[in-house]
Amino acid sequence: MASQFTLNCRNYCSLSILLLSAALPIQAQTSAQFFAQRQQQYKYSTFSAMSSPVVLPLDGKVDEADWLTGMDVSFADKIFPHVHIDTAYGTSTYDQEELATGHHDPIRRDGVTFQNIEFSLSGRLDDHNEFFVTYAGAIGADHHFEPIFEEAFWKFKNLPGGFELRLGRVYNRFGIQNTYHPHGFDWVDQYLVNTRMLGDDSLTTLGAEITWIAPLPWLSQFDFAIGEPPSHDGHAHHEHEDETRYAADESYFSEDSITSVLNWTNVVYYNDFHQFRFGASGAWGDNASGYRTTVYGAHFEYQWRENGFDPGGRYFRIRSEAMTNRYRVEDEVVEGRSPETQQDFGCYLSALYGLSNNLELGLRGEFVSGNSETGQDSRFRVSPGVTWYANDARTLRFRLQYNYDNSNARGTDHAVWAQVSLAWGGPEVR
Repeated sequence: MASQFTLNCRNYCSLSILLLSAALPIQAQTSAQFFAQRQQQYKYSTFSAMSSPVVLPLDGKVDEADWLTGMDVSFADKIFPHVHIDTAYGTSTYDQEELATGHHDPIRRDGVTFQNIEFSLSGRLDDHNEFFVTYAGAIGADHHFEPIFEEAFWKFKNLPGGFELRLGRVYNRFGIQNTYHPHGFDWVDQYLVNTRMLGDDSLTTLGAEITWIAPLPWLSQFDFAIGEPPSHDGHAHHEHEDETRYAADESYFSEDSITSVLNWTNVVYYNDFHQFRFGASGAWGDNASGYRTTVYGAHFEYQWRENGFDPGGRYFRIRSEAMTNRYRVEDEVVEGRSPETQQDFGCYLSALYGLSNNLELGLRGEFVSGNSETGQDSRFRVSPGVTWYANDARTLRFRLQYNYDNSNARGTDHAVWAQVSLAWGGPEVR
């Protein structure tokens, strides 16, 4: 065991050094890019693919392509490729496959998890037509890579009346976190409340999503999606359903029915240095048992940047989401008995403080109340973490994270993770 641990550690360190050596020569972001954003040459999106508050999203060409970072590398200035790799190495005091809840969470105890290998294309064809397609997956416990097209949609933008339309397979705009792929996560693992309420992957529908920007003094965005969720087959949710009256997996939205998702998000700039984001969401649809599931959420974020829209400087961001659900599923104990309505609640609070040397300090607190009828435990998790970005473009990051995990089913567990993430390419079409 000790020799295997040493071997894995050496391999992981070698990978980290190789990635670091490739990234160090990269040039920093320029103030011209931020100036272009302020002039709305590159419009800021409330659902940016880059979660960092230091480097705001760029939606096109600024100066010239940077082949080291992939920024603005394109085919005919129309199609922009992206590559993302996220790996984690660490250990836990309990079987990590049981502690993990998200599809891209680390699952190997004392070993390397390839959390996400992702290849994407963003198409920016003209002022009205864009597309995005991403082919991604994790290497599971069976050491097999089983990627899927996580998103594939066509986007019509700048439509009359302030409307946009996305057609295809989309990560629904529900709250904040649900729109992010793993390379945009602030933490090594997914939030507990997101996996408990929305599934181990992001809430996704195959259909249409229409967005309306309200004519208000601040940015107020309404999103409504309708479509079929993809199958949950092959994704474990780590619940002890054989000992419960109701199966927790049955409560997720079914691929055989139509699901509706409504989201309202507001972004208020108090000034160039202070930004507020807040709103509410809801999702409704039939579950695998043929009954109804509803999920409601509220989200809030405050962000401060020392230099405002100029690059560099310190920053502080605090983000929170709370969700609750109500559902009925078939009774697993007595066949034919009318099921009772079940519910759960969860929330998180995440705070990040960034220094001017590309070091970021973070603290996260999470809670899900649980439900004994469905075997879902009450769980509380606290995670301090530190992230270092190897360059200002943030195409390479190193992250250390500790999880204090308390569950009424298992007691207290501990986990420590080191993560290396490599991104190549600019921001994605969202």
